[in-house]
Amino acid sequence: MKHSVWKGIYFGKKVLLWFVYLLFAIYISSLVVSSQALGAKVFFGVVGVVALGIVILFEYLKTIYEKMIYALTVKCNLPEAITLKEKLKEKDLFNGFKQSIIIFDSLLLLDAGKYVTCLEHLQNNQKFFHSTLDYLFIYYHTQMYCYFFLEEEENLTFCLDRLFKLKNSKKKQIRGLFSWHEITGIKYFHQNRTKKCLSELDLVDQNRLNNRELTYLLYLKGQCLLKLNNQSTGHRLLKEAKEIGKTLAIAQLS
Repeated sequence: MKHSVWKGIYFGKKVLLWFVYLLFAIYISSLVVSSQALGAKVFFGVVGVVALGIVILFEYLKTIYEKMIYALTVKCNLPEAITLKEKLKEKDLFNGFKQSIIIFDSLLLLDAGKYVTCLEHLQNNQKFFHSTLDYLFIYYHTQMYCYFFLEEEENLTFCLDRLFKLKNSKKKQIRGLFSWHEITGIKYFHQNRTKKCLSELDLVDQNRLNNRELTYLLYLKGQCLLKLNNQSTGHRLLKEAKEIGKTLAIAQLS
């Protein structure tokens, strides 16, 4: 039901946007037709064609980008997401989606289980990720999961410390890109405080998660339950994570 509503809103916005573009095209056409001087006709015609060309290219690239995000976060289909990313890079003549691809690559490498390569990618683009608080949040959150799976305890502690410093920062508040209950849960898991971890993870609002995020949550909860010797429920959650996460590396661990 919720998916249908958002799909309807998205489609409605697209129709409205293309209607505006159509009105612009009609307006430019009227200027070309009504202009007496040849120079004016050429000027309006060129401006209209260039403007519409750029707009149509952007909308085409935006569609590829949205499909790419959907493939990773909802379908959990890594091969499809990679194919769409390469298509976007090839068609993005003006590098308008360069920053988005940098962020996407960090998620893609994490989801592919290429944790060392993901950390190298974050390091190579450190300046970019430190440009805003939101990007920095993504930077440390992604590092957190890489070090979690690599079992690098010291680096994981450092990332968690940085994340909570961001949370308590007096600067402009960061957006709720990730759940603090999830992050706190990982901190407790790292400290072997399994019951506290599970309590925090239970507070995460699953209705706000996409399938990718839900896979990570179910995996963590499943691992907690196994450590608490609740084998039946633990294995059930891990099985559910595998079914939802499909091609994600974390789903194969479940």
